[in-house]
Amino acid sequence: MYPEIYMDILNKCNARCKYCLTGQANRTGYSSRFPAYYMDVPTFDRLARHMLDHQIMTPDALFHIYNWYEPTLNPHLAGILNYMREHGLRVDMSTNAGRCMDFSGLGDCGHMESILFSMPGFSQSSYDRIHGFDFEQVKQNIRTTMKELRRRGFKGDAYINFHLYQFNLGEIYGAKAFADSVGLRLHSIFAYFNGSGEFEPYLRGTLSAEEMKDATREIFFGHLYELEKHAEKYLEQFVEPESITLSEFCNVIPGRGCNDESKVCSIFDLHSYEEVKAVYDSLAAKRGNDPIYRQIHLWAHSYKLSMNHLFGIPD
Repeated sequence: MYPEIYMDILNKCNARCKYCLTGQANRTGYSSRFPAYYMDVPTFDRLARHMLDHQIMTPDALFHIYNWYEPTLNPHLAGILNYMREHGLRVDMSTNAGRCMDFSGLGDCGHMESILFSMPGFSQSSYDRIHGFDFEQVKQNIRTTMKELRRRGFKGDAYINFHLYQFNLGEIYGAKAFADSVGLRLHSIFAYFNGSGEFEPYLRGTLSAEEMKDATREIFFGHLYELEKHAEKYLEQFVEPESITLSEFCNVIPGRGCNDESKVCSIFDLHSYEEVKAVYDSLAAKRGNDPIYRQIHLWAHSYKLSMNHLFGIPD
């Protein structure tokens, strides 16, 4: 049985992140082609019961309710979180803090294991370049969110995931001071091509000159040599509990680097852990021994490595 589930509960995000699959879709207008969809509690109940009844997931599975979209935009979020608590399921949530969820119907939050706030810097200038939000409002939303969650019994891990770009290095100390003031830990990582289509072309050397020129003005690439040089060490360090990745429409997708457009099948068409595992085994077999996928895995999982030490900041 799978102990962890990664999934979205809607198909919209309010950010315009340049190096993100969804952010690019927002920037180009591609995402506007699709009507908004918000998973409701009955749908989540059907999903959870199916995976429990067919022993696809463990009874206390950890749901990471984020992949490509912003969970606070879903008006049913509080109900889904309440359902998880009532049924012994655990929660990990990520938010860009562009807005606050509706806390009015939210119950006890002791089942929430963690919440992370994704930040592209610590100034209005950085937010203008990446997320496109009002920076002061973001800070207030983080304060409000933590106040409301703690008031409801949240005692889990809460932290800022600070994305390091070439333009925001000097802002990390301000982020650390803010994190301390709200009682959050700071975790800094190098920004990367997050499913946005440049990942593989860059590694294969086929990224266009114009795209490469643009990326090298903002993203750091030097650490990739370290990752590849000590690949075996990092592959061992990045090992995770076995997990399944679902889209907001309850479709099985190959992994966290893709969305529903890469769907394989509906989870409702699979009736055992073994059937789900066979799907993933088949996908892995199709990749064969192409070393590019190991490099992609390393880069995509480098978010686990805190870069705080580069600034003399404790992890």
